[in-house]
Amino acid sequence: MAVVCGFGAIGLPTADAAPAQICTAQTLQGFPISGNVCGGTTYGFQCSAGVIYRCSSGPRFQQNNCTLSQVCSIGCLTRTSSATSASDVCFSGAAPLTLSTKNTLGGTDLGLTVTLAAGHPSGAFTNMKIDRGDLVPGSYCGVPNLLASQTSVSFGLPTAVVSSPTNVNLFVDLAYTDTSGVNRQLVSVPSVLTLNPGGTEPPAPEIVNVTLSPSTIAPGGVSIMDVELAKMAPARGIPIAVSSSNPSVASVIANGQPLVLGGCIYGGGAETIQAANSVPSQTTVTISASSGAPGQAPVTTPLTVTAGCSPKTCLEVRGGTVHGGPCGSLPDGCGGTLMCGCDFGETCGRGGVAGQCGTAPSVGVSGLSLSPSSVSGGSASTGTVTLNMAAPAGGVGVFLSSSAAVATVPSSVVVPAGQTSASFTVNTSTVSASNFVTISASSNGTASAVLTVNPASSCTPTTCAAQGKNCGSISNGCGGTLACGTCTAPQTCGGGGVANVCGAAACTPTTCAAQGKNCGTISDGCGGTLTCGACTAPQTCGGGGVANVCGGGTTSTAQLTVTATGRSGESVSSSPAGLRVNVGTSGSASFATGTVVTLTVSNGRDAIWSGGCSSGGSKTKSCSLTLNASTSVTANVQ
Repeated sequence: MAVVCGFGAIGLPTADAAPAQICTAQTLQGFPISGNVCGGTTYGFQCSAGVIYRCSSGPRFQQNNCTLSQVCSIGCLTRTSSATSASDVCFSGAAPLTLSTKNTLGGTDLGLTVTLAAGHPSGAFTNMKIDRGDLVPGSYCGVPNLLASQTSVSFGLPTAVVSSPTNVNLFVDLAYTDTSGVNRQLVSVPSVLTLNPGGTEPPAPEIVNVTLSPSTIAPGGVSIMDVELAKMAPARGIPIAVSSSNPSVASVIANGQPLVLGGCIYGGGAETIQAANSVPSQTTVTISASSGAPGQAPVTTPLTVTAGCSPKTCLEVRGGTVHGGPCGSLPDGCGGTLMCGCDFGETCGRGGVAGQCGTAPSVGVSGLSLSPSSVSGGSASTGTVTLNMAAPAGGVGVFLSSSAAVATVPSSVVVPAGQTSASFTVNTSTVSASNFVTISASSNGTASAVLTVNPASSCTPTTCAAQGKNCGSISNGCGGTLACGTCTAPQTCGGGGVANVCGAAACTPTTCAAQGKNCGTISDGCGGTLTCGACTAPQTCGGGGVANVCGGGTTSTAQLTVTATGRSGESVSSSPAGLRVNVGTSGSASFATGTVVTLTVSNGRDAIWSGGCSSGGSKTKSCSLTLNASTSVTANVQ
């Protein structure tokens, strides 16, 4: 759906809303259009539909280069002067779009008529724009184009059941070439349809045709199912339930069953059936499909799986593992073997386990010790650094450091070849109070130890008062300890955050995670409250019987529909697997809500993505979206 400038959200203006005063008109390459521009056209899609804007030229990608010039009562017609200028006008002929009603119960089919009196010898494309495609779906599949001999065409679209009165805005952009060979666009002003509560959804239509492509597959192969309904699907869409008479030979691919979207008759285009890897003899399997139409038995079609075995790839045999995992000679699932190597610098068995990918451990520091770990200032201690394995030829250099100047170490020490440790001397200077110094060693790993440097025995012990302490035990600075007393309740020793000082602990609020809560509000234990979030439908807060914990319901799924246009012979595929749509067709698949789906074009080609996953008019090789609700994406393959 186009972004309509001035209305804050994608789609059309709400009922009775005034046209946007300012908007942007530019070519697909981002060059501003100057002159009089018809809103809702290809180059004026960010402007309100059916009215005229006065636009100015400017630098590439300039925004808001148009201001409202003239409000049209019926719509507007393009008269392009050049690639970057236009002289569009208000249209005064028959209304391009009429509705059978502008006020109806939700769930009732809507009749629409598109009219174009001007000559269009090559036909006309009907581009229907609906701001609530969830309530009146099918604009891309249920709307017919005008033939060269037609001045009008009537069709129907379903509407959804609503719980309160809801307005839906619709307009049409008729693109055609006139009798003089000039490309034109006729855009209507938006029509407002009010859907009212109290209606009911029509029953699911019957299936009139089911096809499998191909109808004969080899072991490990896949077949794509397409279905045709007797009439357009209701607004919610019709998921097709698919089953196999012999799942051990041909099974239904999860999330691969066809979905006929609201307003559409056809659905499918995704890989639906997967043949087993090994089939002893050629087998015909009956594949059944049901739309849930009252009184209709499932529609069946045969699928032939030829005999044979499709050897697995190394990636399949290894279970998709990248790091680690099995390697070497592995069974291919067909009685043979595969020689599977390793990736990312790993070598088979190099990690120490035969038949597993890994890398050989490299020599590095594993430990550091000090003897003694407590000395009087001016005395020395001996440090010993340890490696995880014997040093190779040439030895291993280990870097040393000290956290304080009262203890000094050499800059490095070498562990000789074939040895696992080396020693060094830590020299200390005299101190008036005990110092705690961290000695560190590093070489492909780090280890550290603490050395206590104490004053000489002639030092004068400190006092609790001199250190500002009034509880617990502290060092007297001469190798002994001082007892500084106890605290009177409710104070505790160190309770105020200062060691060996009496104080009352401040209240520490709890957290939602600590209480095992993930929704609603709870007490923080200190007189306040915590907001623990909201649940994702269909779960509710406390729905599982535990207060402030999401529960109940089942994991939901959402449908992703992809329409591929542009360069023929290419296709668009999804990751996770489930969708593969050839250019010129549409396909749908269901995924768990919250799934991040990435769409890519075959043969490394680019596409301009729009809809639920948009590239903003730019050409990219892929497009990713998080699927939280049923979503449609259009890929214009370049």
